[in-house]
Amino acid sequence: MPRSRLGPLAIETKLGDHPSQSSVWRAIHIQLKRAVAVKVFAAPFGGTPEARSAFAAEWEVLKQIQHPGIVRCYGGGFEETDAYLAHELIEGSTLARELERRSRLSWESVLDLAETLTGALQFLHEKDLVYGVVQPEKILFAGLSPVLIDVRVDRATTLYRTNRAVSHHEMTFWSPELGEDSNAFSVHGDLYSLGATLYTALTGRVVVSGTSIEEVRGNIRYEIPESPASIVMDCPVWLDKLIMQLLEKDPNDRPHGAAAVTLALQEVRRRSMSRTGVAEHVSQGFSPLNVTDQKERDEARILLGHGALLVDEEETVAKPEWYDRAIILVLGLMVIVSMIAYALWPLNENQMRDRAEELLARENRTSLNQAKSSYLIPMLEKYPDGVHVAWAQEQLERVEMIQAEHVLEVKLKTNRPLSNEGERLYAEAYDFEKFGDVATALDRYRSMETLLADDDTYKPFVNLARRQIAMIEENGFEQGEAARMIQNKLDQADEAFQSGNIVAARKIWYSIVDLYGNNANVAPLVSKAQKLIADDGMEAKEPSQ
Repeated sequence: MPRSRLGPLAIETKLGDHPSQSSVWRAIHIQLKRAVAVKVFAAPFGGTPEARSAFAAEWEVLKQIQHPGIVRCYGGGFEETDAYLAHELIEGSTLARELERRSRLSWESVLDLAETLTGALQFLHEKDLVYGVVQPEKILFAGLSPVLIDVRVDRATTLYRTNRAVSHHEMTFWSPELGEDSNAFSVHGDLYSLGATLYTALTGRVVVSGTSIEEVRGNIRYEIPESPASIVMDCPVWLDKLIMQLLEKDPNDRPHGAAAVTLALQEVRRRSMSRTGVAEHVSQGFSPLNVTDQKERDEARILLGHGALLVDEEETVAKPEWYDRAIILVLGLMVIVSMIAYALWPLNENQMRDRAEELLARENRTSLNQAKSSYLIPMLEKYPDGVHVAWAQEQLERVEMIQAEHVLEVKLKTNRPLSNEGERLYAEAYDFEKFGDVATALDRYRSMETLLADDDTYKPFVNLARRQIAMIEENGFEQGEAARMIQNKLDQADEAFQSGNIVAARKIWYSIVDLYGNNANVAPLVSKAQKLIADDGMEAKEPSQ
């Protein structure tokens, strides 16, 4: 797009994994001083009045969508023959890029991903909105949280859509019915593409093969993918079954809706996190004759005391082998019941600490949360006077501190409102520290200790402040004047501007104004930054030569 302005937006650079093919740009809203992602749609002669009216109605609907798993839409507009939608800017990697880098995700990460995406789809479906095709390119990570982008009200009939041809790789996420009719978007089609995305994230493979549009379109209808559990050996059987159900060719064989998938995912998490296995199926009426996957049939037979192979129902056996006798089956079931009883036997304090330490050592969000809910909190409730109380309390505070920091990180990256005083004060102090004004940051962190230390509600943020204080004091700092530091920043911005890096210069100018706008001691330097912002804005208004 050759222009440098689009309505109230100053256009900067293209976004996306493949910028040359992208129609999304990074832009700055001049009045609000907010960075946004803007998607541009070109239409012949700008579209009919009816099409423009429908598009305007669409962005009003999109503005009302507020869900943590869906990117925010700020509205849209028209400029000559172009139309555009402005969204919150998420400075994160796409799932597609993550899979390029890591090949595949762990099943725990896929479960986290599935829960957020299913919640987002359920929210849209309850508003009678169909997403279209969930695929890795349409999922951004805000910190560790996945966010669904590019939500539209009506992809099938709108005039305002990109004209980029679909690739054969993107088509592997299409449902069979969409392969037959490219406008056949539906709730069940959303669930199929969700399953295809989860399958690819878990296995590193696409659901159907093919090296051309025609080949993939044909394979969508008939090719049955290999089950995830046969590729990823540690994949829980319940997650495997759910993904394969989402990928059923007949829409009626898929889950009824996103709400049903949400319930199924809750069951997957409950069973997986309790470390149960095929044995639990046996104890709850599970029969290997009802399992279609050969590996699971073999495992179930072994647990029941049988050999690895099942006898077909048509075959008859004249005389049962010794291992098919009732007494052996009873003994086998007794062993299984004993194993389940052992697994469910209450843990003592030392055992709970051992298991908590194992989870804490993994240092990922899922394991930390499990350590907190399954062991640390129960330890403190069950053994309030135990020998490990101090350790459990310390670890619990550390986990809550990490969780609070993650939530704040996501809110800041996605421009979401802060919900309490602890978040606000810590964010302000950390802004000064990132900017280089360590002395002011240290004062802000210490003031948090004074103001919030007596309120348990803010304990995670007080602990974060104490952590930062310790780091700053350990590294040392100079009690220099803010004016000297700001002047250094202005010099850096000037150097960036002269070298053509306007984005970096703007970031520094805006940071000075935001952080020191109310500081009378450095008012001349703040005024200088404001003037530079205004002068740069005037330059952006001049037509390109």
